[in-house]
Amino acid sequence: MKTNSGVLLFGILTAIFQLVIDFPSASGNTGYRGRVTQHGLNYASQMAVEMLMKYLPVAEIPDLYEKMGSLAVVLSNISIVEFKRPELNVSLVPNNESSSLGGLKIVFSQLDPSIECEMKMTYKWGFLSTTRDLSVTIVTSNLSLSLEALIGIDTNESRVSGQFTCEIEGNVQLSSKSDESSTFSGLFDFVANNFNERLKAVIFAQACHNITELLNTSVHKHLSSASMSRIVLDDELLLNLKFTESPKFTDKYLEASHAGEMFLVNDTTSSIQPSPLRPPPIIPALPGLSSRMVYAFITDRCANSIWNAAAKAKKLRFSVTPDTPRISNATRRYLSTSCSGGRNQCIGKIFPQIRSLYRQKQVELDLEARPSTRTPYFRFRGRIVRFQIPTTAEFFAKTRNSRDLLVSASMLWSGTLSIGTKGGQIFFNFTKLSVTVNNSRIHIEALSSPAASSQLEAFVKMINRRVLSPFFNEAGSKGIPLEIPTIPWLKFLKSEIIGGRNQNFLVLGTDFKIDIPSIPGLQELY
Repeated sequence: MKTNSGVLLFGILTAIFQLVIDFPSASGNTGYRGRVTQHGLNYASQMAVEMLMKYLPVAEIPDLYEKMGSLAVVLSNISIVEFKRPELNVSLVPNNESSSLGGLKIVFSQLDPSIECEMKMTYKWGFLSTTRDLSVTIVTSNLSLSLEALIGIDTNESRVSGQFTCEIEGNVQLSSKSDESSTFSGLFDFVANNFNERLKAVIFAQACHNITELLNTSVHKHLSSASMSRIVLDDELLLNLKFTESPKFTDKYLEASHAGEMFLVNDTTSSIQPSPLRPPPIIPALPGLSSRMVYAFITDRCANSIWNAAAKAKKLRFSVTPDTPRISNATRRYLSTSCSGGRNQCIGKIFPQIRSLYRQKQVELDLEARPSTRTPYFRFRGRIVRFQIPTTAEFFAKTRNSRDLLVSASMLWSGTLSIGTKGGQIFFNFTKLSVTVNNSRIHIEALSSPAASSQLEAFVKMINRRVLSPFFNEAGSKGIPLEIPTIPWLKFLKSEIIGGRNQNFLVLGTDFKIDIPSIPGLQELY
């Protein structure tokens, strides 16, 4: 037997489970928690039934052999010719203080397939023997399969392990399709009367053996070899998803907790250091959150760690130029070296030296976030995000043949941001955005003057008020797709940020959709 729908279901849930925990999760001083609810399990169950309906007609069932005294019986070419849509129930097996193991119980009922096969009966009398081939139908009734998978975590090694059990119940009856002589008809009746229970035991034992063997080799091997403590995202970034505790299974959901820190591949020593004046983020139990299929609880410490590592890898760069999408004509005017009229503002008016050197030109701005091990970049308060982002800014004059660096500065952007979601889009608005210039450097000698620092600060504040704040708020009002990393056959739907008085963490709720034909190994069924 290649596989079975219960195995496929467990594989799907494993993939969803690992995707959910492929953000950082945690309680205590760690970053992220992922949760799959009963609603998610029910949907995955429906998909497993769909797979079963496609799989059963092509299922490969191994030959069965049984010996009863002088009679040997072999069933071969076993195929399922008829079956009805089964019922499937998936329930959670809670863990408790006495056992850290918890998991899933998958029960298929009313399977009742009709099976056809070839039967070879060989009867021996001393040195003599006779053999007869028959076409046989195996009729089943009240057939059910129960598969239980318990999951545990080695928190030191951050590896997943599983224990799997299988039970099958129901009735099995042999029926001959061949027109046999009375001798072999009587022999078949004897076999049918005496072989049914043995046949049932052999079929059930073989099926459960194949299922548990597959789970213990393929799935268990995959789980036990999947270390969460070092996941390389690209050539530069490393995500630490070390488990902080064993998965939690309740009667409504399963969830897992992780360290949730990001580093550079070649530097794992400089993570965000917790402030001694601020307690580490703690995610409460929140058992009432169970209406969506999947939840992710992301602490601000997790977000800060990811931001810091991305800044170290120089992946947080942003440029404002006349060609930047959504830049308005008014914004372009502020970046101009020349402006007229007493009420008009531009860099040329603040820096007359620039106006003299670069007439009728545009100034471009490059911003790059700087890493820091002490600054808390983000703090979450429900739907409000407070932030402090150290950056380096460089101002260039764009000419036909060159891009001349004028001024560079170290700045700290701070403020508050309100966020929300609707229709799979994330919307945001800067309720406060301010900038402080810490250090500046003039790169054009003609700009050097006692007033240069104050001129630069005046210009930066104008850019912040007239250019950046309107630019970001316009982008936030139009919405940005809230996309969660996924795999080709699994898509998340209707993702939303769930409000409340959450301190130091955000809650993301979402549903998911499984595209069965895209699952590796199942394409040939479609």
